[in-house]
Amino acid sequence: MVKVVFGMNGRLSKLYCLFVFIAFAMPVFGQMEEVIETETMIEWSESRPLEWKDYTYRRIRLKGSMALTKVKHSVKGYMRNGLPEFEIKVLFRKPHSWTSDTTNLDLLKHEQLHFDIAELYRRKIEHEIIKLQQSQEKNAVVYRAEISRILAEFNAYSRQYDRESNHGKHKLEQARWKQEVLNSLKVVQNK
Repeated sequence: MVKVVFGMNGRLSKLYCLFVFIAFAMPVFGQMEEVIETETMIEWSESRPLEWKDYTYRRIRLKGSMALTKVKHSVKGYMRNGLPEFEIKVLFRKPHSWTSDTTNLDLLKHEQLHFDIAELYRRKIEHEIIKLQQSQEKNAVVYRAEISRILAEFNAYSRQYDRESNHGKHKLEQARWKQEVLNSLKVVQNK
């Protein structure tokens, strides 16, 4: 048996192979999604669905609700090349989100869709910001007004979702909403 090491001793060839692996793997690892998760928040990610362990357990229900998902659109603005630039994240707020039923998976799916709706509106904000930047709009007040308008739409849409799905109890409406939101996420992502 002939061992080909391209003129290197065994130890050097292993080191060389490790170097080659790292050099080619780095771009792949660099493309992995980095998700912020702390004791108090979880950034929205398609690969990180919510679990009941993310919620605080509450024995007593508030106003008949069995769960509450609190999300925040974190919007940070700065100037780059004379144009307003924004970083927007959707954060699930663990301390403010609660459930009184950690066994109801349909309820968890309903709550997950609230988080998904928040991501949908993050993408809508991002899309509008890009349009404003392309038009060379420099006034940050215009951007903030557009962000506020879209966040108001988000709140109205979230209330409509709860109303029409009866907080997830109406199975057909819940399924319709899920499909609508997932389709909308794809459409807004591809704009």
